[in-house]
Amino acid sequence: MGSVPRTVTVTGSFQHKNGEPVQGVVQFLPTRLWVIQEDIAWACLAPGRRLLADGSFSVQLTPTDTDMIWWRYRVLTPAGSFEVSVPWVKTGYTLRELVDEHHPEPRT
Repeated sequence: MGSVPRTVTVTGSFQHKNGEPVQGVVQFLPTRLWVIQEDIAWACLAPGRRLLADGSFSVQLTPTDTDMIWWRYRVLTPAGSFEVSVPWVKTGYTLRELVDEHHPEPRT
């Protein structure tokens, strides 16, 4: 059986101030095209997802800390864009966790 790349699940949702779900797309753009995990080169996942009817999404991402080269994801959302790290500390995060805890600099 062959090796498979490590992935991390990222979930989230977007609602308007009145609670109505936001519609649109969330895109995860890696700043690195490939990583080396256990001596195997893997393409970095770069998913885009249309938000579901309730404003939610779920994606699988390549962890940003399993390679010798430091890198991030630029995340494009209906609420703005962010740069985040996706550490291999656990297998699942919410986008809010990544923005709040793994953002490269304080948010303004």
